Amino acid sequence: MNVFSRYRIASVFALLAVSGATFAQEAVNEEAVFDDAPPSLADNLPPDPSAATSELSEMAADGAAPQETMTQTHQSIIGEAMRPFNSRRIELIEALVLNPTEVSYNGQSYPLKNPQRLRLFYENEQYPMVWTQENNLLERVDGLKRLIADAPQDALPPARYHSALINSLQAGAQYDDIVPLELLLTDAYLTLAGDLANGLVNPRKTHPEWNAEGVSDEALGDMLAQGVVSGDIETAVRTINDGNPRYQALKQRYNAVIGNAILTPTNSSSNSAPLPKVTLRPGMNHEAVAILRDKLGIPAEGGDPFYYDDTLADAVLTYQQSHGLKADGIVSGKTRNMLNGGNKSGGARNASADSLMINMERLRWLPQDMGETYVLVNIPSYYVKMYRGNETVYETKAIMGRRDRQTPAFTNHLRHIVMSPSWTVPPTIMKKDKINKLRSNPGAFDGSFDVVVGGRVMRPSAVNWGSPAAVHYTLRQKPGAHNALGKVKFLFPNKHAIYLHDTPSKGLFSRSDRALSSGCVRLQKPEEFANVLLNNNGWSSERIKKAMNQSKEQWVNTPETPIYLVYWTTWTEPDGRLQTAGDIYGKDNTLLQQYKKALN
Repeated sequence: MNVFSRYRIASVFALLAVSGATFAQEAVNEEAVFDDAPPSLADNLPPDPSAATSELSEMAADGAAPQETMTQTHQSIIGEAMRPFNSRRIELIEALVLNPTEVSYNGQSYPLKNPQRLRLFYENEQYPMVWTQENNLLERVDGLKRLIADAPQDALPPARYHSALINSLQAGAQYDDIVPLELLLTDAYLTLAGDLANGLVNPRKTHPEWNAEGVSDEALGDMLAQGVVSGDIETAVRTINDGNPRYQALKQRYNAVIGNAILTPTNSSSNSAPLPKVTLRPGMNHEAVAILRDKLGIPAEGGDPFYYDDTLADAVLTYQQSHGLKADGIVSGKTRNMLNGGNKSGGARNASADSLMINMERLRWLPQDMGETYVLVNIPSYYVKMYRGNETVYETKAIMGRRDRQTPAFTNHLRHIVMSPSWTVPPTIMKKDKINKLRSNPGAFDGSFDVVVGGRVMRPSAVNWGSPAAVHYTLRQKPGAHNALGKVKFLFPNKHAIYLHDTPSKGLFSRSDRALSSGCVRLQKPEEFANVLLNNNGWSSERIKKAMNQSKEQWVNTPETPIYLVYWTTWTEPDGRLQTAGDIYGKDNTLLQQYKKALN
């Protein structure tokens, strides 16, 4: 036995041993200057120092990227009887000792998509031969072929999962280079499962603050291991995202747009009569309306089937939006042509498919279980909603961050409500704006502001603002009708100092473009939100109203409720209605390019 052979065997046994912004210009008076309150960390933390320390620790954790770690105590799922120690298993171990990033089969090199995930699976399961036995390919490879073939329904290309090679393989056949095939098959499975569960693109490339924890590499490996043991490797992969009705609805519409014959709205109507060349508008009476109803599956509920009512108009709008058509509820031209089985010109059609594709990707970034009750802040829509199951229990217009002070996308838990809040002026605003005003007229701030100097609370007019140290004094706006944060704020302590709050400038909610704040989210109906959050906590509407109109702030703990700040430009409501919003921060094209790059 030569030295190299002894080294190889020693390596094998060693491895086996181990494996056991400037403000919006809304008014000219002094109070209005503070309406656009920039985020302040001091306003985001509870007054209890120990609580602040605890929550700051959570903030640090929020900011940490999810780490894939090798689990030391992992219990193997695949039993010893299913991983016989044969010559091919030794070759498998030897191949993995080299930490490969690619494998060679029949003289051709194939890059591994997820080599770390691949190694973790085999180490955790003590090096089973999943797809092969000696030189024979097992029948479960046919299940993998079917999974790969269906990947385009989720806007995922089969080529990413070694489809050309895998489709050429035959179950039961013998192959010389069986270990490279074993690795490529496992890589394909784990990559496809990971893409469906977590997305292709790292969300931090477009949203650096994103912190939702994805499905771990270990959990993906366990999914394969359990499939091997049960004899069914398909179901677990096919049911990823099944519990997300928003994802399923976008998937349906994506497949309708690209022409896949799955779940398309027009499949059932392919044999219906064609729509005549007449323009149909809401409010019209025309015999063609009955044909339109048939095509969209919208019956006349106790009324005239020839009348174009609001329910039918909503269905037409949804159809137009999902097919990249002008969403105006008018059935003519391109809308009529597509309903009759024709195809629209490619540009807008492809754009719609791209929008559906990247927003499906954004949904894959979210946890598989968002919680029974949660708050959703969709930044481009300028809306905040709260859901219990599929029911919307609260919704309001909102104001989001300006384009130069964007509201970040991340997740957290709502924990506190502050009634009648004060507002601490951030140091940057103090230095750039307020200090000069205070030096010229310190008395103008008396009554509405306090200043904290060396732990003492003082009137602004009692302070020497000419001192160089004055820029470091804490300026704090008192609670009241003109406070920049309004009458209430809602906290989910985070390192970005972002929170939801009231505003004295109610007129801004009438604008369609509401990217106006310095990053925090302003609510049009904050009192209603407080009532929804506290109605089971012994707080009456009268008590809430009184607490929001007092001279001293009051902190109230709420049941911890997941909150998701997301960036969706195309999405569906729980009832299936398709919605779109403008790409206010210009993130769609960036994500689209990253997505297409990741497909290769």
